[in-house]
Amino acid sequence: MSEKLFPEQLRAQSGVYIYFLSLYFATVGVLYLWGYWSPFGVNILEYVSLTDIVKSTIYPIASAFIFLALGVIMGQLVRIGPTLPPGEGKHTAIARFLSRHKRLLIILYIAVILTLLIYGPVEKWQGALPVLLGAPIALYASARNVLARQIPADGSRTVCLFLLAVLPFIAFGHGQLRAAAVLEGKTFDYVIDSVIVTPDAQPLQSTRFVGHAGDFFFFFEPKKSTLIISKFETVKTLRLGRFERER
Repeated sequence: MSEKLFPEQLRAQSGVYIYFLSLYFATVGVLYLWGYWSPFGVNILEYVSLTDIVKSTIYPIASAFIFLALGVIMGQLVRIGPTLPPGEGKHTAIARFLSRHKRLLIILYIAVILTLLIYGPVEKWQGALPVLLGAPIALYASARNVLARQIPADGSRTVCLFLLAVLPFIAFGHGQLRAAAVLEGKTFDYVIDSVIVTPDAQPLQSTRFVGHAGDFFFFFEPKKSTLIISKFETVKTLRLGRFERER
């Protein structure tokens, strides 16, 4: 009887996994869009559908995430130091120090995160802050053996949990960094020829292309710090140039 039920249970579990993974990645996409569009004062969810979220976020998120994933995996492969038997790590000097001062360290950890969130420059999203925000979530999930049945190997499960915990913050941060590059004139596409704006000879003074969502184009006018929103049908031609500030 149980053997006949097993395939049905397996299909039900697969459906649950697919549902939660879909919800997770949709959330990651929304966070990226929020991070990018919020500095321009745009509620992007008013303009996009779920399909638009997937299409517009899969490439930038993947490109930002893959390097961190490779770094974490390589770190696991070339770990330096002795491998301790299970349970032995808590008897080391470092573990005893952490246990003795756990409350103080937690307070300091939270203080560092809040300081970075409130006062840190936008570059905080390049790696430090996403890791600081995601690491406690990964540790909490690992301590409770989340995904233990799906990924029995401890090392692989630790890497997977860490990446899953950090990815939402990386997505939001990558959006913030891209928006800052446009607003601060570091890296952006500018309008060379269009019927809706008057091109300028100087790239830094030209209208900057912010992006498109749904049936709309978005442009940023740096001289007046204003946002231009135009429907697709009003844009007959649109020629863009690329500007990158020399470092």
